[in-house]
Amino acid sequence: MAAGLATWLPFARAAAVGWLPLAQQPLPPAPGVKTSRGDEVLVVNVSGRRFETWKNTLDRYPDTLLGSSEKEFFYDADSGEYFFDRDPDMFRHVLNFYRTGRLHCPRQECIQAFDEELAFYGLVPELVGDCCLEEYRDRKKENAERLAEDEEAEQAGDGPALPAGSSLRQRLWRAFENPHTSTAALVFYYVTGFFIAVSVIANVVETIPCRGAARRSSREQPCGERFPQAFFCMDTACVLIFTGEYLLRLFAAPSRCRFLRSVMSLIDVVAILPYYIGLLVPKNDDVSGAFVTLRVFRVFRIFKFSRHSQGLRILGYTLKSCASELGFLLFSLTMAIIIFATVMFYAEKGTNKTNFTSIPAAFWYTIVTMTTLGYGDMVPSTIAGKIFGSICSLSGVLVIALPVPVIVSNFSRIYHQNQRADKRRAQQKVRLARIRLAKSGTTNAFLQYKQNGGLEDSGSGEEQALCVRNRSAFEQQHHHLLHCLEKTTCHEFTDELTFSEALGAVSPGGRTSRSTSVSSQPMGHGSLLSSCCPRRAKRRAIRLANSTASVSRGSMQELDMLAGLRRSPAPQRQENHLNPGGGGSSELRSHHCTPA
Repeated sequence: MAAGLATWLPFARAAAVGWLPLAQQPLPPAPGVKTSRGDEVLVVNVSGRRFETWKNTLDRYPDTLLGSSEKEFFYDADSGEYFFDRDPDMFRHVLNFYRTGRLHCPRQECIQAFDEELAFYGLVPELVGDCCLEEYRDRKKENAERLAEDEEAEQAGDGPALPAGSSLRQRLWRAFENPHTSTAALVFYYVTGFFIAVSVIANVVETIPCRGAARRSSREQPCGERFPQAFFCMDTACVLIFTGEYLLRLFAAPSRCRFLRSVMSLIDVVAILPYYIGLLVPKNDDVSGAFVTLRVFRVFRIFKFSRHSQGLRILGYTLKSCASELGFLLFSLTMAIIIFATVMFYAEKGTNKTNFTSIPAAFWYTIVTMTTLGYGDMVPSTIAGKIFGSICSLSGVLVIALPVPVIVSNFSRIYHQNQRADKRRAQQKVRLARIRLAKSGTTNAFLQYKQNGGLEDSGSGEEQALCVRNRSAFEQQHHHLLHCLEKTTCHEFTDELTFSEALGAVSPGGRTSRSTSVSSQPMGHGSLLSSCCPRRAKRRAIRLANSTASVSRGSMQELDMLAGLRRSPAPQRQENHLNPGGGGSSELRSHHCTPA
């Protein structure tokens, strides 16, 4: 370990803290050793948090960053401190290691960030204390599994969407591995699942005894022999679907050699191979037994459900991660079975008509007893045999029960990891949807800004482009104040220019357009402007509801009346005025709008 720490070079440390762009230039000269007392207080500034410690405390481990002269690269002569732009919370545990000689792993911190801090300060993970070592290894293993699962999910197609120029193979593979990417993939997913269920059910139903009613015979034969054509057609349809799926997966696989060596590929081959062998094998008694044996492999089609079931995949991951515990369980059971079978054979050897005729024959009794099944077909008759049988039963409970909590713990851990991974994917989809919505909202705001006159066309022909209309400061403040009034009063205000344009949009003959910002209140000299009072607005809404004219027609009539009032002299009206520039007054009209 000391040799590994001694290879830590200053240039590598400098590159780790951001000096890598300076590698093309000559490095600064190594700082000289400062003349100091035998022991002094050193101030270490970590991202603004100051730590004080004795120099002898850091000198205990000279092969690390803080214990060697390499820390002088980080010395600030102006402040007299060693400055590190690192995590101060992590540094607290690093400094405690120099003080106590025991490195503790913080539970509330990220394990990957903790490893990065250890690498920066030149500490190896083997220095973690015994009190935290097991937890540190478990968290590191869990983090590695999570990263591997995320990488597999990204490669399988659960990651970001494919680019527009993706190939057919990439789109097919993504559709197979993630059926929810498109409607066609989802339909194919349910179709293959349906045929898997049909194949498994047909394999079971064809063995049910079926009496031939036409022959009126008492002999019962399996339904597969009674209706061979129907079962053959169902089997053919299922095998054709499975073959097409396998060939498409083989075509779309990123690595065909890796796909052929995978477990699911072998299951697919075993599921469809007996059918084609049955077509090639001649129907005679010599090979019928071998063909019946091959038909047994059709039951492996049920494992195709594991591709569509998350629970079965979690169970497979659990068995894979618990390989050592399962190996220990199998080894312990094998030893116990051999020992107790030998003891039971010699204990029952002298009795007449005993079933323990040999040690292999006693294996069955030992297995049934240790697994607490107890069929009762083989029972000991001597006192010694009964005593050893009881011990065999108790030892079986202990041997089987010990590894079970470890397997359950691993299953729970993997299950929660998959739940967190699904939650992260769902959150990522929500974030992507929000980003798309924000982009869409930005586009809509741009178009609305253009529609309201915020943008104007400049140039002509090919050089035509959109540019921001030059507005005075008073006009900008005027529109900003309108926006603020709309937000605070829940009313929509329209200035004089926009109101005139809205009136001009109504043609005398065919009214085809209307302004969405004009008030829809009943017209009168005192009601050109709507009040902010909710009761008055409610009364106006009731009067509008009792009106026999339609809303669109009433709006058109209202615009005609407003246009007539503007052309004819009218008495002084109570209006809201906003004078942005002190010159001409900008007339405001408001109507009640529904609060957001």
